[in-house]
Amino acid sequence: MNVREKLNWKDTNLALFGSDLEKKIKAAAADSEPQWSNIGTSVALHIWRIEQFMVKPWPSNKHGKFHKGDSYVVLNTYKPEPSKPKLAHDIHIWIGDNSSQDEYGTAAYKMVELDDKLGGTAVQHREVQGKESTLFQKYFGNHLTYLEGGVESGFHHVECSAAEPHLYKIKGTRKSDTLRLTQEPVRRNSLNTGDVFVLTAGEEAVWIWVGKESNQDEQAKGVEVAQAFCKKGNVIVLNQGVNDNEKEATEFWAFLPGKVAVLGPIKKSVRVQAADEKDNKSRAFVPVLFQIPEQTGGKLRKVATAKKQPVGPTRDMQYLLPRSTLQSKHGYLLDTGFHIFVWLGSQAPTICKANAMPQAHMYFSSFRRPLLPLTVVKERQETDLFQERFHEAGSAGCACVLM
Repeated sequence: MNVREKLNWKDTNLALFGSDLEKKIKAAAADSEPQWSNIGTSVALHIWRIEQFMVKPWPSNKHGKFHKGDSYVVLNTYKPEPSKPKLAHDIHIWIGDNSSQDEYGTAAYKMVELDDKLGGTAVQHREVQGKESTLFQKYFGNHLTYLEGGVESGFHHVECSAAEPHLYKIKGTRKSDTLRLTQEPVRRNSLNTGDVFVLTAGEEAVWIWVGKESNQDEQAKGVEVAQAFCKKGNVIVLNQGVNDNEKEATEFWAFLPGKVAVLGPIKKSVRVQAADEKDNKSRAFVPVLFQIPEQTGGKLRKVATAKKQPVGPTRDMQYLLPRSTLQSKHGYLLDTGFHIFVWLGSQAPTICKANAMPQAHMYFSSFRRPLLPLTVVKERQETDLFQERFHEAGSAGCACVLM
């Protein structure tokens, strides 16, 4: 297998285990993983990057910053009840758009390995660049930064200097918790009318370029980011349609290869849809529950579709599924429209558990679903986010949870 082979994550499945890839991963692991020593014994957030089939610690000063070409393992250990000593764990793998199959496969394997190390009590999550779950975003104050390159390319992010300019795109809204800071190629056609961009070229050379259709949240975040970069002097603000002439802000345009004319069609034709507009369209999705096959080669079988139920004192209508649908001897896949869950019953056969992740990944392409956050939960270890999608039979008007 070519170590640099790239994979289209829309076609991804985890039917890799038992393959040559798994053998290489196991050989590299050499029976035990030193990074797991004394992990999960106290409240903490740990991040590791996958480097040549190995997990390497990611520095705390880079938490929230991820290279597009890499995959990472993230462990959050916390106390569900702060006054009690009991600890709980969430394990995430984060996959960059340009991460290789080897890196992603290693991350997935290591997530399971780490869960085993923690006694099988962790909740497992898969995060994809640009589609991270709300839980994952909160670890980093809802502000994620995507950096160019990755370990395979030998890319090492360096602090900006006059010799090495950096261009960052700010996109999203605070309301929907989707603000993203993404490192972009330093060229003129990286700019677009719907977003805000920050160009850095040393502590005294920092610019904000404001797209005509960018929103106030993006503009405010742009100022915050630019000021953090600018240690001396002032941040220069450029507005699309006002400062497009190269005779204005000569230094700014000199850093961006290309012709000014490229901004013409961008101003006239590009329409960047705001994140909250997309979310509103997605809300029409009705959650659906599938049973995971218990034989090799089997297919997901739809077993239930959510129905509107009155919830809480205000009797708001929400799409819920009956909790009784979940049987301990089976495994299920739940698509809520915004999040995919795999639920594994305590008595589910081994073949069902082995099929769970491959079936979940095949689901995205087979049912033409976008790449959504994916979480694996086990019976009696369900998260609140999963349980709130169900109601107990005979408890009309109440979205109860199983204790």
